[in-house]
Amino acid sequence: MAPFLRSSKALQQEGVYIGGWSFRNVLTPKKSAGVHSSAEDTVERNAVEQDWTAEEERALVRKLDLRVLFPCCIVYFLAYLDRANLGNVRILEEETPDGLEESLRLHGTDFNWAVSITYFAVTALLIPSNLLMKKISAKNFFPLVMILWGTIVMSISSVKSAAGLLAARFMLGIPESGVVPCCVLYFSFWYKPSERSFRLGVFHSANALASAVSGLLAIAMNHLNGHGGLKAWQWVFLIEGALPIGLSVVVYFLLLRFPETSTALTERQRYIAIHRFGRGSTRKTDVTWSWPAFIRIFSRPSTYVFFVSYVSLCIVCVAQATFLPTILSSFLKFSVTKSNLYTAVCNLTVLPLYWIWPFHSDWTRERMWHYIFPVLCSIPGYAVWTYASAHPDNGISNIALYGMAFLGQMVLISQPVVLSYRSSTLYGAAEQAVGGAAAVASLSIASILGMHHVAHCRLVDSHKQAPRYTPSGTAHATTKASWRRV
Repeated sequence: MAPFLRSSKALQQEGVYIGGWSFRNVLTPKKSAGVHSSAEDTVERNAVEQDWTAEEERALVRKLDLRVLFPCCIVYFLAYLDRANLGNVRILEEETPDGLEESLRLHGTDFNWAVSITYFAVTALLIPSNLLMKKISAKNFFPLVMILWGTIVMSISSVKSAAGLLAARFMLGIPESGVVPCCVLYFSFWYKPSERSFRLGVFHSANALASAVSGLLAIAMNHLNGHGGLKAWQWVFLIEGALPIGLSVVVYFLLLRFPETSTALTERQRYIAIHRFGRGSTRKTDVTWSWPAFIRIFSRPSTYVFFVSYVSLCIVCVAQATFLPTILSSFLKFSVTKSNLYTAVCNLTVLPLYWIWPFHSDWTRERMWHYIFPVLCSIPGYAVWTYASAHPDNGISNIALYGMAFLGQMVLISQPVVLSYRSSTLYGAAEQAVGGAAAVASLSIASILGMHHVAHCRLVDSHKQAPRYTPSGTAHATTKASWRRV
């Protein structure tokens, strides 16, 4: 990355403010007026002359939170519920003929491939999904993909082999490819850069809630094993697949189209929604696809800075989110019920931080330390797990080791900050579609790398220290510590 970082001015010209390393910027609220030091300040200062009151704008934003943010949270909650349920399903009736791995004859890294193969489809279709959403509007796009992925998830209950599971999981990635990048793009039509971090934090909190609910549902579904001739894992896929199909109707009626065409807003509200931005707005009339914009995005140093940073950030997040129930069950020897329940508690605990931390980032207009500090907090958790794995007679109680999972979760609250940060450096629909997708692509790539890194470490460890994960834990902690060099 050295060639890309020769001068901070190159990044600052792109709107990436990297000079605010003083904690004074973290603690001091930043007003929208006055001297600007970041791209979002510049964007909002270029707005047209304001002829509406602050109360009118606040009323509009409250309405947007109900009609834009809330339905997007529903979409992400259901998408993550269906994408991440394998981790909880895996330990239901484990090592019995009714378990997922025994029923489908999964061996070696089959399970890891089942998790990661979804992200191959997601990565390939990130940009096309953004372009399609811009073309047909979020109001039509999100209900459509909800019906598609719900149908695919329900079909997983009927698969009979590892090949069938892999095929279904790959197909699942096609409709789900647009959930995160399209929501980030959709927010850019409605929210100012200084409003997006908090909204993206609320949006990402649906992720934590889905992880918690998935564990609780798995506990409940475990009692249905054998009912109706179906196994517990089949019930999970049937019920969790039916939810997005049913709720797609609610999402359709809640979502707005574009600021220029939404009939749910009054003429006055449409005027405010369109003109309160300035240079940073993304509009329906923008060109949907532009080769010059594509080339421009991938010739900017900031694209690669955000990409590498986000990969390093997410590679551990995805691995922990997927394998935490397994770690609690195999490493800490908790029962199936306790493993799923403790996973749910861990996810629910981090939920309010998804709201508080990005809100504070918007309040202070500071991004860099809000991005880095949660990562620093999570490193000790992984370091303790690594030490405990390498020294079985370490004297550390299982409850204390479980407590380290809460520190590991801290890194998750950096995600909305960095996505908001990236979004604020992109202008127009074409740049948002390409640049936003490029940033989210790093999440998909991190998911693929994370799954197979854990799989490799588990296979290596299994011969000598199963079910220990020492190489994996060491690499995870090192990755978290070193990504800040980018």
